[in-house]
Amino acid sequence: MAEQHSINIAAHRNIYTGMSDRELRIDFSTPQNGVNYNTGLLIFVPGFGANIDSKVYKKMREVFADTYNMVTIQCNYFGSAFMQSADQFKLKEPQGLQKILTKDELETVAKDSSALLKVLAEKNILLPVLADIKESAEEFNDMSYMQAIDIISAIEAVRIILRENELTFDANRIIGYGHSHGAYLLHLSNRLVPNLFSFLVDNSAWMEPVYLSSNRVLYRKMGKATLAIEFDYFAKKMIKNKQNLNLETLYNNFRGKTQILSFQGDEDNLVDYQTKKRFVEGIGNSAFILVKKGDVDNIKYKSNGHGLNADFLELFYFALEFERPREKTIERKTKHRVDLENLSVEVDFTHGLPVFDFK
Repeated sequence: MAEQHSINIAAHRNIYTGMSDRELRIDFSTPQNGVNYNTGLLIFVPGFGANIDSKVYKKMREVFADTYNMVTIQCNYFGSAFMQSADQFKLKEPQGLQKILTKDELETVAKDSSALLKVLAEKNILLPVLADIKESAEEFNDMSYMQAIDIISAIEAVRIILRENELTFDANRIIGYGHSHGAYLLHLSNRLVPNLFSFLVDNSAWMEPVYLSSNRVLYRKMGKATLAIEFDYFAKKMIKNKQNLNLETLYNNFRGKTQILSFQGDEDNLVDYQTKKRFVEGIGNSAFILVKKGDVDNIKYKSNGHGLNADFLELFYFALEFERPREKTIERKTKHRVDLENLSVEVDFTHGLPVFDFK
């Protein structure tokens, strides 16, 4: 069985506040037979609704390490706590209770506000509520730069640990495997540190973070009632120059060496597959796999919608059939600059973990 590790490191400073008191949790697994010169690195990046503690990701870290001779990595990236469900919420339209509750029920709730949910649970209604997730500039779901920085830092931290322990590994084989927003973050990471990955497996990455311009809605049963939980993310107000985060903008005039494999359903409600197909096929060294209804095999794909309702283990097994070894080593510069529209990012690896300076 693969050996499991969990560490906390001093994280990159918050680029929005300048504060440096962050920690980054990184979980990684090493193969049971040890690390050797054929051992690559594989980082998993989940999207909304999953995290470092999700059972499927724990299983993948353990199983993939031995099955594929990889050091498997995952981190609890910036703001991921706000990408799950919500335990606290408030009514979107409190005045609407007058139409829903009886006079006696209104009197009961007036005497004891904690009785409201119990009363509503007996109603066969769809109830709009606002998630109360208490984001702040210190930590929020930025859906962009800070999350990518944490992913890059996690990979680099594991590389440093392996080298400090004099463990030889294949630095030319670094794979990113992402789902939905997680796949988008792999693309962003691969632009902030060009050619970070040898192989990037993208399951349903959106062209840009949709919830920077619209609200996320989750539906949850509560007795007979259904809650429509709306998330109005802090990043909508905090992130400037949102056009920089569109994948077409990020990859404009950039021809990288990373091999990219993108899976997309033709009934994805968050991504226009024609736009995504055109983008992927235009960046070079890439392949686009469109999943239609007839392609749903109930093995790796269980739907042709967003995320494909994929079996993550089976999809990765299939994706590896397309992987090509890097023909030559790509030397990473100690310092480099990434120029985007209205933004320049200087990246410095001089002291090990990267430092990002946004200008």
